[in-house]
Amino acid sequence: MKNQARVVIIGGGVVGCSALYHLTQLGEKDVVLVEMDELTSGSTWHAASNIPTYAGSWNILKYQRYSTKLYTELADKIEDPINYHITGSIRLANNKDRMDEFHHVASMARTQGMDYEMLSPSEMKDRYPFLELHKMEGGLWDPYDGDIDPSQLTQALAKAAREMGAEVYRFNPVTAISRKDSGEWNVHTKDGDITCEIVVNAGGYRGAEIAAMVGQYLPITTMSHQYLITEDIPELASRDNPLPLLRDPDDSYYLRQERHGLILGPYEWKATPMWEDGIPEDFAYQLWSDDLDRLEWYIEQAMGRVPLLATAGIKKVINGPIPYSPDGYPYIGPAHGLTNFYHCCSFSFGICQGGGAGKTIAEYIVEGEPEWDMWMLDPRRYTDYATKSYVTAKAVELYQNEYAIGFPHEERPAGRPR
Repeated sequence: MKNQARVVIIGGGVVGCSALYHLTQLGEKDVVLVEMDELTSGSTWHAASNIPTYAGSWNILKYQRYSTKLYTELADKIEDPINYHITGSIRLANNKDRMDEFHHVASMARTQGMDYEMLSPSEMKDRYPFLELHKMEGGLWDPYDGDIDPSQLTQALAKAAREMGAEVYRFNPVTAISRKDSGEWNVHTKDGDITCEIVVNAGGYRGAEIAAMVGQYLPITTMSHQYLITEDIPELASRDNPLPLLRDPDDSYYLRQERHGLILGPYEWKATPMWEDGIPEDFAYQLWSDDLDRLEWYIEQAMGRVPLLATAGIKKVINGPIPYSPDGYPYIGPAHGLTNFYHCCSFSFGICQGGGAGKTIAEYIVEGEPEWDMWMLDPRRYTDYATKSYVTAKAVELYQNEYAIGFPHEERPAGRPR
């Protein structure tokens, strides 16, 4: 293992490997990544890995679209195949407010050169024949949406970075971070120390632990997110093409074809924060036991919308950790008050945002600022009011309202009066 490098990235999920990849693409060769377990451990390996471009923010829309373009390029490399299915997606609207939101986002997308379409109920049925249309106003078509294998994607990013000179050290947890009198950083790991000029905290749901090593507090809490995978469904096995990904924001779930079955992932009202007393030291590739009682109402709604779902049994339930900041946005950018220390962590949607995140943090380091205005993701946006109880309350509220319409100047009540 090297004992000196220009940049050390802590964390080997999709975001850390994307940062490694983009730094090498910008000419940085003396870069290393350290990971406590295997690459993709944490939230990456168990992610449902849907890849939407849809966002209510002009710049989030841009950086998620960048991810889809990058992943398409990586998947086209024959020597490193990636299972990436660009199926398109339909977002359902059962009220006028939701349709107004769709018109707003579609206008932004079209201005950026993205071919979003507004759909009538009959057009939705044409694209998704198993869909029931009760209480439907219409929908939105995102032609770039789909799903990807998160482990293959992460390994492809890491491999491309290694080919450009970067190094990756797995099963090597960081134990401490200190500052030398020269201003350089010492990253202390199980296998030895690495002296470096720049540190990137890509620790995912462990991002707050990494921040604490340099005396900082990052408001992050971990939520339990469940999705279920059904057994094979004959009607899907007989199709030539996969169904589009389906999102029902008014009933708060996504539904997508997975091989010859379906994946259903709700964002339920019984949102459950985890690890309030700290993250277990060895948690990396584990999952929690399922808790399907929390999802019962959402499963019923999805069965009513797509009755085909009710014909299959459940093959597997995934219940894993996802990090949340109080506003649901990740932390990307310089750490307040520290020189050459950057955060790039706490991604609730890390797979679809990983490409854009790696590009953004690499541009911060190499060029001093990113191409896009990412102030809304700046790690310095929270101050002392964002206590542990505050971040937990806001994360629960946000999870419950994951698909809620973002009205201008709306203020939700959780966390008051802080």
